[in-house]
Amino acid sequence: MANGRFTKALGVLFILATFTLVFCAGGYLGQATFEPKVIIDHEIHTIHKVIERVEYKPVERVEYKPIEKVVVKRIETPKPLRHFQNLDELEGWLGNIGVLDIRFDVVDEETGQRIKKFDCEDYAIRLQEKALRDGYIISFEVIRSAEYNALFKQKRVPSGAIHAINSVILGNEVYYIEPQTHEIVLVAYLD
Repeated sequence: MANGRFTKALGVLFILATFTLVFCAGGYLGQATFEPKVIIDHEIHTIHKVIERVEYKPVERVEYKPIEKVVVKRIETPKPLRHFQNLDELEGWLGNIGVLDIRFDVVDEETGQRIKKFDCEDYAIRLQEKALRDGYIISFEVIRSAEYNALFKQKRVPSGAIHAINSVILGNEVYYIEPQTHEIVLVAYLD
């Protein structure tokens, strides 16, 4: 019985070793280690005339590098910036501003161009700008749908998507704000 198990184990090891060797050999042989021909001449002759000549030359590889563009939008603040003192102050401020007035036909204030699609990040940026004008610190956040749907109850985000929201620090607590509905949820304690 023990001899049969040993034989089976040895057979399995032999099969695994064979697959490993085949895999390694395939990786080695599959590499582009040979220099490709750069120019191929193909000529067809009839009575000393060239009917067709095809010449192939390699094309230089072009690498694209992303260009980072820093967008700076100056916002005048009438007083020094500060965090909200407590949840009541935050809720009161959100209640006073109401849901952001955003029309379907939105025009960029700086360029004068129409924005065809107004997404969640536009709401989050507008709420952040409004807070800065009023002297409050609010951050811009991007979270995945799983975290969003686990925290927020008023709105759902499709699975696999990302969503833009805002966050604030109230003393020792961090809260997320859904800028489209003003729902506030506790996220974490700092200490």
